[in-house]
Amino acid sequence: MSSPETKMDFFEVGDKTALICTDSTAGEAIRESLRELDYKFHTAETPDLGIERLRYTPYDIIIIQENFAGTSLKSNPLLGYLTPLPMVQRRYSMICLVGPSFKTLDAMQAFAQSVHLVVNPMDLVNFTAILKKGRAEFDNIYKVYKDVFAAMAEK
Repeated sequence: MSSPETKMDFFEVGDKTALICTDSTAGEAIRESLRELDYKFHTAETPDLGIERLRYTPYDIIIIQENFAGTSLKSNPLLGYLTPLPMVQRRYSMICLVGPSFKTLDAMQAFAQSVHLVVNPMDLVNFTAILKKGRAEFDNIYKVYKDVFAAMAEK
């Protein structure tokens, strides 16, 4: 039987969207925070499903557990897929990495992993506030880029 999360297969224009690639323990806290922030989301149970969803759906937020599906940080196929994507694709999706080796909101750790936000699982109880802060910073950083890109596209 499918869970309520898997029934959200289609997004409508204007929806805030997210992809969750975590284990069930972290996933529940993340899903609750996304619901509070009015995001619709897909979940991926395997790296292959996550990559398939990323190929066909643009997400506002992508949340990946560092050891998703038994992988390590260095061998995580989702990070391997996302890292080399062109700037025009990457700058529209905020990537959040969740793992015990991170200090929540550490910008240098996020930069080192080519993501926008890192969160320690111990801080998932405050994930709604962390995600709001991270998303506001992401939007602020890329606002000019997106505005210029949109203006160039109009010409």
